Amino acid sequence: MNKQAWIDYAIKEGFESFEIYESSSAERTLSWFQGQRDSFVTSAVTGFSLRGIINGKMANMALENDDDNLMEDVIGSMKEQAESITAEDINVIRHPMDAETLPKADTWIVPEIPQIIQTMKQLEQKLLAYDQRIIQVTTIEWNEQTVKREIVNSYGMNIHDENVVQVLVAGAAAKEGDDIKDDYHFEVVHDLSQMDQDAFAKELADSVLEKLNATSMKSNTYPVIFESKAMTSLFQALVPMFSGELVSKGISPLKASVGEKIFADCITIIDDPSNPDALIRMAYDDEGCPTKRKVLVENGVLKMILQNSKSAARMGTASTGNGFKGSYASAVDVSPMNCCIEKGEKSLKELCEDMKDGLVITSLQGLHAGIRFITTDFSLQCSGYWVKDGKKDHSVTLITVAANFMELMKNAYAVGNDLEWKHHSIVCPSIAFKGCAISGE
Repeated sequence: MNKQAWIDYAIKEGFESFEIYESSSAERTLSWFQGQRDSFVTSAVTGFSLRGIINGKMANMALENDDDNLMEDVIGSMKEQAESITAEDINVIRHPMDAETLPKADTWIVPEIPQIIQTMKQLEQKLLAYDQRIIQVTTIEWNEQTVKREIVNSYGMNIHDENVVQVLVAGAAAKEGDDIKDDYHFEVVHDLSQMDQDAFAKELADSVLEKLNATSMKSNTYPVIFESKAMTSLFQALVPMFSGELVSKGISPLKASVGEKIFADCITIIDDPSNPDALIRMAYDDEGCPTKRKVLVENGVLKMILQNSKSAARMGTASTGNGFKGSYASAVDVSPMNCCIEKGEKSLKELCEDMKDGLVITSLQGLHAGIRFITTDFSLQCSGYWVKDGKKDHSVTLITVAANFMELMKNAYAVGNDLEWKHHSIVCPSIAFKGCAISGE
């Protein structure tokens, strides 16, 4: 695509400003099952998103075909689309702005196919040999992906970046008596030759075995610790509450104004798309706005909400650099990026010792159906383990946890130090709460 030619033609046809967003991804995935390679898939996808403002209205068009012969028809269609828009929002295509230079990108060593296959074979053997109760390695999959992004517009913006990801995921099932349980584990791998296979196999196998022979428990209100994975999944479902788009429409759970206390003192929430500890880092959002570190909640006090250019204009403020697309064909939304609840000082073990007797929730199910976003009420199936005298006593399953998230976060009293980004862009450490309603027997 001759991008400058498209931009020049759009301006000639009456557009006040015009933008071309290009995204390309190259991916390779290998899977292993029961002693042999199960599949091998490669893909390469490039897509374009065009945005233009004419008579104050924003027109959008997504393309996979970059044929310059389509220019007149596509831009003509965008003009017709703009004429049908009745919304009165202020639309913005951004002027270029300088962003802070990000730390040097991670070094990724791309493995050869035989090395990947050998690693999968060895992992399967290690998992099956770890304990006789491990009856099956349900999956092993290697995925590597390179994603490139470029944004150019009529104001002279020309930015581009690249992110690489290599991930190994494995799942296993264990059986004791009639009880069968399974689990899976992800690992971000920069250099496959340096991967600690024994540690990976141990973490996965132990997590599966710990689930065996779990029992239910009596319904009551108990002290509860949401372990990091469970807390992360709950927070991921509700973090859109910080979207300026949803706040401006009155459908965010955040009814408080900036400066008001919404959570407990121990809760601080950070959003930082350029965070060097996260897997994916971006100096610009998908509108070309520079990103920055932002404190959303500090010691329980709401400090700010997230904005893209459109929501910021609606609320009379500035973009926070959180205008991101779900895909190249999606509209720009307000999205958190590398958002976390800031870690505390104590380990999960120390949180359990402080709790003495109570429940640690390690996994949640039914997140899509069991949460009412606007009220933040939730009722979710969960599992975990009971802590007695500060130590793990036995595994627990077939229970339901119910609470209101806003109220729950006011009752947090300690935050763990087990914050691990791995492949996540939204993550939490373990958090201890004074009490939570548990339904069981």
